[in-house]
Amino acid sequence: MRVEVINIEQTKNEAKRYILNKIPLVSKVFQFNSVIGDIKLEYIEFKVLIYEVISKKNNRIFKNESKKETITMLVNTYNGRSESIDKIPNTLNKYISKSCIRESKINEDDLVNVVKEEIVSRLTDRLSYDSIDKISIQINIVDIKSIYKPYWVANFRGRNIFIDS
Repeated sequence: MRVEVINIEQTKNEAKRYILNKIPLVSKVFQFNSVIGDIKLEYIEFKVLIYEVISKKNNRIFKNESKKETITMLVNTYNGRSESIDKIPNTLNKYISKSCIRESKINEDDLVNVVKEEIVSRLTDRLSYDSIDKISIQINIVDIKSIYKPYWVANFRGRNIFIDS
């Protein structure tokens, strides 16, 4: 499957060293099972959602003022976390087998609506309580793009640990 992928910055051995450096010295001495088992590269799908927000302020004296801005959101489809970003990450077009891609747990339609509600709540939090009824907000989805981020997944003491690569 040919997809857009964020570049890998960390090798498999660096990921192992990172895990081993995080283990406290006392645990290394008293627990002899500090061996990292299976470590593999997996890709998690991130959705880049670009919204256009149009806000209109109703003034009785002056004409209605309208303001347009775009908001870009990056959403992890595996755990549902979202964040507002200024710039889309650089990607490469690469072939990846489907077995290396972690299945997303969130439906795309639900994702668009949840992020839209999140944007509305953030915008209304910024406005004062008195001015909410004087402003109308319209949010439209402009673009949806899928990118994949690589993670090293290590089996350590029976748990899966995700490490950014």
